[in-house]
Amino acid sequence: MDYIPAVKKEIEHLRALHEIASFLSFKITLKELSEKILTIVSKTVQVETATIYTINWEQKQLICLNSFGKDSEGILKRESRLKHKLGFGFVGWVAQVGKAEISNEPHKHTHYTKEMDALASIVAKNILCVPIILKNKNYGAIEVINKKTDFDGIDKELLLTISSYIAMAIENSELYQELLYSRDYVETVIENIPGGFIASNKEGKITMFNTQAQNILGLNKSFVLGKNSKEVFLKQPELPSILFDAFINQQQQNRQEIYVIGKNDKRRLLGYGTILIKDKLGKLAGSGIIFQDITEFAK
Repeated sequence: MDYIPAVKKEIEHLRALHEIASFLSFKITLKELSEKILTIVSKTVQVETATIYTINWEQKQLICLNSFGKDSEGILKRESRLKHKLGFGFVGWVAQVGKAEISNEPHKHTHYTKEMDALASIVAKNILCVPIILKNKNYGAIEVINKKTDFDGIDKELLLTISSYIAMAIENSELYQELLYSRDYVETVIENIPGGFIASNKEGKITMFNTQAQNILGLNKSFVLGKNSKEVFLKQPELPSILFDAFINQQQQNRQEIYVIGKNDKRRLLGYGTILIKDKLGKLAGSGIIFQDITEFAK
């Protein structure tokens, strides 16, 4: 019966989508995820080669994220040797216009360039290419070539769904990189403060402790971070009290002085000020203390 192959194909597609969706929950790199996706795509759509490209919008260039299959080695070598301009070639055009395209006779297609395939030693018999788009943002394209039979609308719909998963993965990767950059930037600023800095959250756990604080107090950063301030500042009980009072009273202080036991168990005079730390919604999330050793100046 004619409908049985179609049902079987649909089941295979659903199985592939389910498998790809399950990978999104694992903590793997975008490169590793793309390899798994391309392996599934090649097997499910039954193509010789599948490739994912991302877009560098500043340089208006396609970047080959990963390729899998018979011609993958040639594609990877080609992309490493040249700058693939956005809009150039079949995949470059699809990535630029953001429109899925099937060509079962590539040599007759306006945007097909035989020279690009020749550089990768590819003889393209048919091509399916879909853009990778999420929330109206174009991240690139996924291209599959040389299926035993002609590509059809069902193949295109499957690849479009898979491309949405890829888009989510790329977006998450970009957000994560932005988060890492923001965190590194904040840590760099804190490290360059001309004095010690300690921050604690609303539970009293130390969230920030710079090198200057380590040098003044004689406490190792790795020992302090993540622990309750009362547990780590046993010789400096004044510090947890200052942090707690700043948080509870929601008041910042400036030009204050206090004696504490510092490095080598020496009594040190600190000049300090306190700050309130708020989250993105403006809610109080913790408190901090900025201090300098002014013992020598007090003599």
